[in-house]
Amino acid sequence: METSTRPAAADPRESPRRYLPLDRRSAARFVDEWEPLVLGVLRRLRVEDLGDAASRVFHKALRGLPEFRGDSKLSTWVYRIAWREGLRVAQQEKRRRDREAPLEVAIDRPDGAEDQLRTLERQETAAGVRASLERLSPRDREILALRYLEELPFKVIADRLDISFTAAKVRSHRALTRLRVVLAGEENEA
Repeated sequence: METSTRPAAADPRESPRRYLPLDRRSAARFVDEWEPLVLGVLRRLRVEDLGDAASRVFHKALRGLPEFRGDSKLSTWVYRIAWREGLRVAQQEKRRRDREAPLEVAIDRPDGAEDQLRTLERQETAAGVRASLERLSPRDREILALRYLEELPFKVIADRLDISFTAAKVRSHRALTRLRVVLAGEENEA
């Protein structure tokens, strides 16, 4: 059995020159080719208004594309923009939900007191974890989301974040430890 020593073909999307100079056509190509990645990130962050959030991501990415220095792969750069914008939108949506949420359960099931109690307990637990996550740095939230929400292997995480495999494992372990400390601190306060 013969093995090929030819390098794998590079992904043509990784070259910023593919989209430059920017015009309507090249911008549309950029959006079409990177939209699955961007929407995937936004869904994992549980962004409700995907259209608006994706629009913000692409606006920022297209504005910055001519200055892209190539310090990382283009996919990593797009991913980071999507992650940061998605976090902003998710936090804005959370603040809006927190202002509106308390009466929703009682309105949904006015006759099922036991169901309401269970629903409230689940919401309280989820809210506690979300609050704990928000107390972590964006860097810690990012690595935890990649590992536990997206369920990505460390090799893929390392590639996405443009870090070594070992660094991905260490960052994940440290972020998880910090989350446990925050959760334990909140339990002690209660």
